[in-house]
Amino acid sequence: MNLFEQFKTAMPTNDQLVSAACDTLLDSLDLDDVKTSFSTLVEKLHDQIYDDYLIAQSDTGDQLISQHFSHRVPSFDDLDRFFLSVAQSRKSRAGKAFEIILEELLGRRLGYPMDRQVSVEGAKPDFVMPSSMYFDKNPLDCMLLTVKRTLRERWRQVVTEANVTYSYFLATLDNKVTQSQLNQAEKHKIYVVTTKTNIGQIEHYDKAGNVISFEEFITLHLDPAMKRWGLNS
Repeated sequence: MNLFEQFKTAMPTNDQLVSAACDTLLDSLDLDDVKTSFSTLVEKLHDQIYDDYLIAQSDTGDQLISQHFSHRVPSFDDLDRFFLSVAQSRKSRAGKAFEIILEELLGRRLGYPMDRQVSVEGAKPDFVMPSSMYFDKNPLDCMLLTVKRTLRERWRQVVTEANVTYSYFLATLDNKVTQSQLNQAEKHKIYVVTTKTNIGQIEHYDKAGNVISFEEFITLHLDPAMKRWGLNS
């Protein structure tokens, strides 16, 4: 097993990091607190998980490098390959952690029904609400939720997925979505769901009719949908 494989095995998983952060930040809150402070909680959880990851990364890396190269001096290429793999893994894990945060808050804490990673007519949104079975019977009454910490090259994928339903929501922390991208999202009936902080600080987010906060997503879209679906929120 090479150094990076050992590193991946030794590092805590995203589920473990999210669970620990949620235990710290959420266990004293009731459902109303989570709903009304959703944007703040997403930001706090995201930052806490990232900080915890960096601490674990440093501790694990120090230990493994010391063990792996105890009998020889590492070459530049050895370390370059290792740190490149670590950096790529960190970016990938950050996006996945954001997805787990929303599943924890919406699904486990608030009890909204959601099926994860379901193939929908060739597309694969992160969540189908309330369920894939309901989508098979009544797709126009379902909600598709895709989670992208940042957009970048994924924008075309999002637009393609949005064409399979009338209720498509893109959750993101990205504060660099352009006016042109928001216009394109609106054309394809995509709501961009983000934090109150982003909306308050970015003028074209605030003015866009299809950019809503996580709190608005819950009160204006999810809760009414729960009543249509015959479920309790």
